[in-house]
Amino acid sequence: MRFPVLCAALIVLCTAGCGSSATPDPAASEDRQTQAVKYSQCMRENGVPSFPDPVDGRIQLRIEPGSDLDPEGEPFKKAQQACKDLEPAGLGNAGQNGEQQGRVLKWVACMRQNGVPNMPDPQADGKMLVGPDTGVDPESPAYKDAETKCRDLAPGGLG
Repeated sequence: MRFPVLCAALIVLCTAGCGSSATPDPAASEDRQTQAVKYSQCMRENGVPSFPDPVDGRIQLRIEPGSDLDPEGEPFKKAQQACKDLEPAGLGNAGQNGEQQGRVLKWVACMRQNGVPNMPDPQADGKMLVGPDTGVDPESPAYKDAETKCRDLAPGGLG
């Protein structure tokens, strides 16, 4: 059984450096992408071989039973510790400022208003769980439609 998990901490990775400017700075986006790739490589080299590279500034973890992608698992925690110097700005909860939190919450509200009424708020620890078992299927047409409608509010390339 597949259980997708979007980690808000990883969502924040994508929001770091996102401002309110209408035109994103391509150099800044490339720098964030490069930093995120380095972090992903480090995570793989330090015990999480399935850690994905970001795609368009987005990292999505799909957790399956027995997966090394469990943020609560010891290998994941050890890799995070080993790679902390490579963490892009804003990756952890400590780096998530009020503006970033507000942006995530606006995106969640938009998703709810546009066909995903069960879209969860990020949890206190920064995680956001979505998947068919949670009543929110990111592969569903309703989710994809809402994602398109809320793209402008999506934190740093989510959606």
